Formats: sequence, structure tokens, C-alpha cells
Amino acid sequence: MIELFGVSIAWESLGFLAAFIASEVIGETKLKENSIAALAKSLIDTLKPARKEDEKVAELRRRVEELTQELRSLGD
Repeated sequence: MIELFGVSIAWESLGFLAAFIASEVIGETKLKENSIAALAKSLIDTLKPARKEDEKVAELRRRVEELTQELRSLGD
């Protein structure tokens, strides 16, 4: 742990923050055309946890819309 301005921060958190910032900088600049930068970005992207929340929200939204349409058709 490291303490900055009275706040304790884990080294892993600092590393993840640095990797996130680097991936954003590489993605927004011409550095993504550089093969070394592209390799670094791909390594950073593989370290990010796989997010499934977006797919779950989309599926839930689709089901709610289907249910809403079904209820409207029953009301007609």
C-alpha cells in the first residue's frame, strides 16, 4: 500500500489506473497504429475483467419491452 495525501491506495489499484489511462491515450491518438503500442494495448485489454452487465441489461430491457407489448395487446 502507498499513502497519498492521507489516502491509502493499493499498488494494484495504481497499476490498473495507469493501464486504463494508457489504453485510453493509445486508443485516442495515432499511437494505436504503432505495433508496440498496439501490443501494449492488447495486453491491457486482456487484463480488464470481462463485463457481462451490458449484455444482461440489454436482455432484461428486451424482455421488459416484450412484456409491455404483450400487455398492450391484451388491453386492446
